[in-house]
Amino acid sequence: VPVRAKSVHCSIFFFSLYLLSPSFPAPRSPPRSAPPRLGVGRLRVSRISMREALETLVLNPASALTAAVAYGLMLRSGATFGSLLNPWALSLPLWVAGYLAVRMALLGFVDGFVWALAPRLPALPSRVGPKPVFQHKINATDVAYLIVNSTVEYVFALQISHLLWFAPLVVRAPTSLSLLNGPLAFWMLLVVDDMLYAPLHRAMHLQAVYRWVHKHHHRNTFPARGYIDAANEHPVEQIAALCLHWVAVHVVAHTAGLHVAAVLAHFGVKALGACFNHTGYDVQLRFCGIEYSVRAHETHHRKPNTNFAQYVMFWDKLMGTYKEYESGVKASAAAAATPANLSKPDAARLPAWADPAVEAREGRVTERPQPRAG
Repeated sequence: VPVRAKSVHCSIFFFSLYLLSPSFPAPRSPPRSAPPRLGVGRLRVSRISMREALETLVLNPASALTAAVAYGLMLRSGATFGSLLNPWALSLPLWVAGYLAVRMALLGFVDGFVWALAPRLPALPSRVGPKPVFQHKINATDVAYLIVNSTVEYVFALQISHLLWFAPLVVRAPTSLSLLNGPLAFWMLLVVDDMLYAPLHRAMHLQAVYRWVHKHHHRNTFPARGYIDAANEHPVEQIAALCLHWVAVHVVAHTAGLHVAAVLAHFGVKALGACFNHTGYDVQLRFCGIEYSVRAHETHHRKPNTNFAQYVMFWDKLMGTYKEYESGVKASAAAAATPANLSKPDAARLPAWADPAVEAREGRVTERPQPRAG
């Protein structure tokens, strides 16, 4: 299939390389002032969570719509499902070996780097209050999403490597690297990607969409597990967001020009940014209009109708959705802390819709029971 045709039929399934490694285990006994530990923790598997995984992945109108669009694009381009999953025509053993190799190769680069550096960084102010913050416990639904998304990420790795190797729109020769297709293209990838993603992210918070797709990711108000919390999203969300990532690559390639080095640098920065955004460590970076901070993304998890962009907060300021960071810890709370209440999460800091009794009893988040009318 020609590269131009492949860019059409694969656009719905082009998933970013930025989340391709599992989380490192956390160090034991962190100090009280440290954010919650990186890692999965105790896995809670129940019939309820397994049924939820099946229902939300399969019996979901968003999943059905995504599958229908993907099927239509494949019919239009004459592509096959096999060429979508395996553009290099690898044998099954090689395909599986590649999956394992990609994840192991990126283990240290992404979450490994976060795990090595994060403990040397200051904690966010919200993570050093007198009470521990709410942490959603990983269950069967989360594991199902993570497994599906890891496969999706590998398929994208195959597709993007095929594009970078064959597509004429990407410059590959080391001697052809220039200021325009290198540093400027890298900056444009960050800006254009967020320009497309921020409105999509905001749309996923619309009431008609939120319950089917994005609500799962917001089960954790204070994400702390790096890759695990970053990748713990509905696959439809990943597909939609990373289709726009693929569009951004083509937009930049057809404007400033695009060297393969800029694409790889963008993947690396985006990978680290996604993982750090879902830790409790205070990372901030500002240059040339790029405004990245973990504070901004934690604010989004705590106040979901704010800060939809990832690292170019200009787009939120333009939409009127930008909000400055607040720790959420009152000074009076620290003074009133006692050994008896330090060991239990503060129910007032759960998601507003959550039932703290269910979380304490079963390790899962569900809506508070609504009072019956009359």
